[in-house]
Amino acid sequence: MSKAIIISVVCGIAAGYLILPKTAIYTSYSQVSGKLIIVLLCLLLFIIGINLGRDERMLKNLKNVGLGILVFPIAAIFGTLLFTAAASLFLPITAREAMACGCGFGWYSFAPVILLEYSPTISAMAFLMNVIRELAGIALIPVLASKIGYVEVTSLPGVAAMDVCLPLVEKATDSSIVVISFVMGAGMCVTVPLTGIIAGI
Repeated sequence: MSKAIIISVVCGIAAGYLILPKTAIYTSYSQVSGKLIIVLLCLLLFIIGINLGRDERMLKNLKNVGLGILVFPIAAIFGTLLFTAAASLFLPITAREAMACGCGFGWYSFAPVILLEYSPTISAMAFLMNVIRELAGIALIPVLASKIGYVEVTSLPGVAAMDVCLPLVEKATDSSIVVISFVMGAGMCVTVPLTGIIAGI
């Protein structure tokens, strides 16, 4: 999946740089691209919602654990905001821009699109930051689960904790942590639109 995303981005860059500016298609594309992106993003969120609604086992487990479980994604969200703001001290961007990038929470196909209107540079940074977050989660969950803690590693991959990395979490921890991992990813998922709010879009 990650390879397909990267290949798509590279092909898009190549098409934008080498082909579109030299053709009349560019004008038409510029007029419809923004609306098309919004439609596709809404469709993506709708599909995710369907998948969440169909998982009866997960919904049943969520009812059993109660609302107290929400403390985990809330803590992870605030931790992300805090550390990305601190990282801006060492980067040529503002704290606001760094937090906007961090609010992608690993959703590298969504957050950069939101930030594209604000700045292509910040959008590219958001893409790289969130790709790295998911890949780091995939690589580090098995290693750090026993050294740091089961609950803590669910925050590593961001939104991928509820889908791509869920089997990794279950294998590296135990079945009781799966619900926390799902809630962690879902909580971050619904918070991703903060990228636009923070950026002021």
